[in-house]
Amino acid sequence: MPQHYGRFATALALVETHYVDQVDTERLIYQAIGGMLQTLDPHSSFMDPDSYARLRERQEGRYYGLGISINVIDGDITVMSIFEGSPAYRSGLRRGDVIARITGQNAKDMTSDDAVRLLRGPKGTAVEISIRRTGYDELIDLTVERDEITIATIQAAFVVDGGTGYVKLGDFSETTDRDLGRALQRLRDAGCSA
Repeated sequence: MPQHYGRFATALALVETHYVDQVDTERLIYQAIGGMLQTLDPHSSFMDPDSYARLRERQEGRYYGLGISINVIDGDITVMSIFEGSPAYRSGLRRGDVIARITGQNAKDMTSDDAVRLLRGPKGTAVEISIRRTGYDELIDLTVERDEITIATIQAAFVVDGGTGYVKLGDFSETTDRDLGRALQRLRDAGCSA
């Protein structure tokens, strides 16, 4: 068995020293592990630490950051929505703002994953951003303190008519059962039949 490890280590060393560009060794190793598991069966998979952390954030229904959703549009990190009451909301960020710089780095052509990595961080720490906003000639510099952001799984719950309730479930997390129970109770209190 040790000779198999040696083959892998030799191949990795050759790529590191002779490949035409500099390589991210950690990424290569994680992709090799993923490829190995894919050969076993369709249900075996591997997640690198960053992917696993993002999965846990979604499962837990919370993370520490600014409280925005972003998308890359024409190479620009664009604010798509802002969670009410979030640090971004309190600092005056608006839907459609373009995040041009994050902690002094040019955000043009940055991937959304790279931007998220820079925007998120420990609760109470600050991140400096510069935004480009329609109607303004200069960048607007902001310092935003990160806070706990709760991801709402229930997007709406209301009575459609006298006895029919509507609940819009946007996502699943560890809090969905509790959130759904509360939404259903509010609908019962509003007169919906069980």
